[in-house]
Amino acid sequence: MRAHSRGGPEQLVYEQAPRPEPGPGEVLVAVKAASITPQELTWGATWTHNDDGSGPERTPIIPSHEFSGVVAACGAGVESPAEGEAVYGLIPFTRDGAAAEYVTVPAAVVAAKPTTVDHDQTAALPLAALTAWQALVDHA
Repeated sequence: MRAHSRGGPEQLVYEQAPRPEPGPGEVLVAVKAASITPQELTWGATWTHNDDGSGPERTPIIPSHEFSGVVAACGAGVESPAEGEAVYGLIPFTRDGAAAEYVTVPAAVVAAKPTTVDHDQTAALPLAALTAWQALVDHA
């Protein structure tokens, strides 16, 4: 799924995208499930390379920053996770998301997928868990 201009879900199109290659410190993940945050397409960081939404557009974008999948390849310098390991995570919003067959992510933002839940359930965990953790640790 990609969007070529800002807007809501009506901007999303199903089309072929090039398979990304992992750079140094990154892993290539074969996506098994992805989750989109309801307001993700309204966030400036979704559309640019800057967290504040400033700077040039980086369209087309691929949404869905929460994912679960299997490591398909590792970039230079990645010792963990290993190829074939089931992982999940939250992709930085200034990068393409996981509404694709493959996604590259920094190895530092993935964790081993819990064995007690399937990929669909795991893909829904990252942002909800982060929000709960921030509420308890940062604000409580």
